[in-house]
Amino acid sequence: MYGTDGPFDDWARRPLASVLSPSTHRLGIAVYVAEPGPTGEWLHVSPAIQEILGVPPEALIADRGLWHTLIHPDDRDTLMGSEIRLEPDSRARADYRVIRPDGRVVWLLDDAVVSNTPEGHAVMDGYLVDVSSQRRAEQMLAAQAVVVGRLTGRTPLPEVLAELPGAALTATSAVACVVEVADGDPLVALRTDVAAVPLDGATVTAEARTPDGAVAGRVTCHFAPGVVPPSSDREVPGWAAALVELAVTRIAERERADLMYAQLAATLESTGDGICVVDRVNRVVAHNTRFAEMWRIDPAVLHSGDGRAVVDRMLDQVEDPAGVFETLRRIAEHPERTSVGELRTLDGRVLERSSRPQRIDGQPVGSVWSFRDVTETRRLQAEVREREASLERLVDQVRDYAIVNLDPEGRVASWNQGAARIIGYAENEILGTDLSVFFSDEGADATRPARLLQRALTEGSAREECWCRRQDGQLFWASTLLTALHDEEGRLRGLGLVMQDITDRRTAELALERRARTLAVVGGIATAANSATSVGDALDTALVAVCEHGGWQLAHVYLVDDASGELRHRAWHVGPDLPRERYAEFIAATDAQAPADLPLPAAVMAKGRSMWVADLPGSVAEARSPAARRAGLESGSSAPILIGSEPVGVLEFFSTEARAFDAEADLVMRQLGAQLGRVVERERAERRSAALARQVARLSATTAPTTRADESR
Repeated sequence: MYGTDGPFDDWARRPLASVLSPSTHRLGIAVYVAEPGPTGEWLHVSPAIQEILGVPPEALIADRGLWHTLIHPDDRDTLMGSEIRLEPDSRARADYRVIRPDGRVVWLLDDAVVSNTPEGHAVMDGYLVDVSSQRRAEQMLAAQAVVVGRLTGRTPLPEVLAELPGAALTATSAVACVVEVADGDPLVALRTDVAAVPLDGATVTAEARTPDGAVAGRVTCHFAPGVVPPSSDREVPGWAAALVELAVTRIAERERADLMYAQLAATLESTGDGICVVDRVNRVVAHNTRFAEMWRIDPAVLHSGDGRAVVDRMLDQVEDPAGVFETLRRIAEHPERTSVGELRTLDGRVLERSSRPQRIDGQPVGSVWSFRDVTETRRLQAEVREREASLERLVDQVRDYAIVNLDPEGRVASWNQGAARIIGYAENEILGTDLSVFFSDEGADATRPARLLQRALTEGSAREECWCRRQDGQLFWASTLLTALHDEEGRLRGLGLVMQDITDRRTAELALERRARTLAVVGGIATAANSATSVGDALDTALVAVCEHGGWQLAHVYLVDDASGELRHRAWHVGPDLPRERYAEFIAATDAQAPADLPLPAAVMAKGRSMWVADLPGSVAEARSPAARRAGLESGSSAPILIGSEPVGVLEFFSTEARAFDAEADLVMRQLGAQLGRVVERERAERRSAALARQVARLSATTAPTTRADESR
C-alpha cells in the first residue's frame, strides 16, 4: 500500500480488511482509503489502481486534484455531490466512468463504507473494479431494443436512429460518434467536454449496406488526438452499422407495402363488403372504407400496415376472441387455402367472413379478407330455430344439471333425472345418503363436503368448481352450488345442491392456455430470428425456448454446407441443470456418423416434413438406439429447417419420457424450422454480397496498373 499518514497506520485495522485480502489486489481489484468529496485526499490505495486507471498509486496520493480530473465529465457532478452527502457508518456504492490518461474510458464499480477518524474526519474505505465490458454490453443491448421497438410502427428513419450515436459513444472511449445515412443529415453525438468532432484524431468506421450490397450508411467513432482506439471499441461501429442496415431494410419494405396499397385502393372501394388485404407476413397492404367502418378501426392504424394492431382491434369486438384468433392464425399459416365462416360481435352483429389467397404468377403473396354483415338474415333464421327448439331446450336444461334436495343434516332427500344421468345413481339407491358421496375423498377434497355445508349454512350459499365422483368411481369436473333453503320465517328446511358436469369446458380451457403458451413461444422464436445476426445467435435463443416449452432434454441441429451441399452436424443443446456426461455417449455416437447415414435426419431431409419417434430405443431403423437406451432417452422428434420448400437443415429433439405425437410441440418445432430457414437465407445472402464485394475489389486491383500505364502513354 501507499501512504502512511492516514487514519489507518495499521493496515489490518481497516474496516474492509476482513473481506479484502492482499491477494485481491492481484485480481484487478483496487482497494483504497480516501476522504470523500471533490477536495478529498487519497490516503491509501493498492497497486492495482495503476492497471485500472493508468496512473500510479503515488500520483493519486501526491496530487489531491488528480482524481477529480480523471472522472468522466458526464458523471463528475453526480458522483461528487453524492460523496458530499455521505453519512458515517453508511455504505456507498456507485457506477461511474473515468477517462484514463491514455484516453480510454473505463466504467468502475465503486463500493465503500464510510466511517470517521479519531479526529472526526469522514473517510471512505472501499474498492474499485473495472466493469467496462458489462456496461458496454448493457448499453448496446438497450440501444438495440430501442431501434427494434421503433421499427414496429411508422417512425421515420432519423427518429429510429436518433439515440444510436449516443449509445455508441457511451459504449466506447470515443469523444464523438457520427451516423450517416443516405439522403439524410448526419446524426452526431459529442462527449460533453468536446465542442466539435475532432479532425485529427483516430477513427473507427463501419459501413451499413442494403441487401443488394449498396452502401446505406456509415458509422464513425472519432477519438481524441493521440488516443489509440482500444480493441474492445472496434466492434461497436460494426454493431451500430448492423442496426442501420436493419432500419433501412425494414423501412424500405414498409414503403413497398404503401405502393401496393395505392394500386389496390380504387378496386377495393368498389364493393359493399369490408375488404382487407394482407401480405405473407400479415402486414396490411390495402383496405377499403367499408372495412374500417365495419370494424370501427382508426384509419391511421390501417395505414400503418400494423396487422397485429388491426387484429387486436377486431378481437376486442368479437364474442369469441380466442376462437377468432386461432382462425386468423391458421389463415396466416396457410395463405394458399380458402377459408369461410361466421363470427359474432359484442354489439350483436353477425358477420360472414371469407379468406382467399392473393396470387401473383400463380404464387400466393398474401390473403384477401372479406366480411359481409348478415345480421338480419341470421336473426330471422334464429327466430325460426328458437320456436322449434324451445321445448327441447327446456328439457335439455333440466337434464344437464343434477338437482338434489338435502335435509338440514346434508342427506339426500330428492333426486332428479339430470342427477341420475350425470352421477349414475337411481333415486332409490341414493336417498338418505350423505352429501360426501358426490365428492372425491382424496387429499384436500376429503374435507370439501363439510366445508361447503358449513359455508352454505353460514353465508347462505357456497359455490365451487372441483372434482366430483360418479357411482362407478369416475371423477368429473363439476360446477357446484350449495344453497341453504329457509321458509318464510327463516327456519332452515334443507339445502339445494346444483351440479353441472363442465369437464369438457375445463379441458378446452386448459387446451387454450397451452395454445396461448405455444403462440407465445412461436412469437418469441420469430422475434429472436428477426433480430439475430447469425444462425448461431438464433439457435442459442430458439433451442432453449423450444426445449423448455416441449420438455425436451436434448436438442441437435444439422445444417447444409453451402459449398458441398452436404448435411453436417452444427450444434447440441443440453437442458439446464442436466449433466452433459449423461448424454455424452449418445452425442458421440451421433457425431461419429455422417448425417446422411442417420435414418431420422436423412428421412426428414428427403421428405421435407417433421417426424416423430415415440419409441427411440426400440426403433430398429435407428442405429443410435443402444446409446439412446443407455442415456435414458425414450422418444424423439425431428423437423426440417426450410427456405421455402427447400430443406437446408434438420432439428432433432430427444426426451427421457416416452411421448406420443404432440401437435403443439410439433407446431413449435415446425415454426422454429421456418424461422431458422429465414435466418439461414439471410446469412447466405450476406455471404454472397461479401463474396461479390471481394470479387469487385480484386477486379479493381488488377485493372488499376493498366489504367496508369495508358495515362502515361
